[in-house]
Amino acid sequence: MKNVENMAYEILLQGLRNGDQYAFHQIFQTFHKAIVYFASKLLPEYNYSEAEEIVQDVFVKLYEKRSTFNSFENIKAFLYIVTKNACLDKIAKEKVRSNRFGRYIQDFEESEESILQNIIDAELISQLGAEIDALPEKCRIIMRQFLDEDKNAKEIADDLGISVSTVNNQKSRAVSIIKKRLGNAGIALLLFYL
Repeated sequence: MKNVENMAYEILLQGLRNGDQYAFHQIFQTFHKAIVYFASKLLPEYNYSEAEEIVQDVFVKLYEKRSTFNSFENIKAFLYIVTKNACLDKIAKEKVRSNRFGRYIQDFEESEESILQNIIDAELISQLGAEIDALPEKCRIIMRQFLDEDKNAKEIADDLGISVSTVNNQKSRAVSIIKKRLGNAGIALLLFYL
C-alpha cells in the first residue's frame, strides 16, 4: 500500500515539476487545509482569513519553484517553513504598524494637551492684560514697562523720575491687586513674565 502511495506522490511530483495543473491542484488539495490551520495558529487571534491569504501566496511560491523539488517531503517542508516565515513577517509588520500608530496617538494626545495648554495660557495672558489695563495709572505704567518693554526697576525709575523703591512698591501693589482679581493662576503667569 505504501508503495502505491509513494508511486502516486512520485507521479504528482513529476507532474508538478513539468507544470501540470492537475498535479499542482492535487498537491494543493493534499496540503492546503493543514497549512492554513498551521498559519492560523501562528497568527494572533487565530485570524483564518489572513492565514488563507498567506497560504495562497505560499502556494504561488511553490508553483514558481516547482522545478527545484526532489521529493514530496521537500514540498511539505517548503510549505511549512515558508508559511512560518510569512506569518512571522506578518506579525513583525503588524507590530511595527501598531507601534507607529501608538506613537501617532501619543503624539496626537501630547499635541492636543499642548494646544489646550497654549489656549489656557493665551486666555490667562488676555485676562492679565485686561487686569493691568484696569490698574491705577502709576501701577499700570510701571507694570507695562516691566512686561512690555522688559525694563528693570532702575530703568523704570530713571525713565519716570522716581525712586527704585517707589517702582518696587507700585509693582507690589499691582501684583496684590491682580492676585485678588485673578487668583493664583493669574499671579503665577504674571510672576513668570516678571
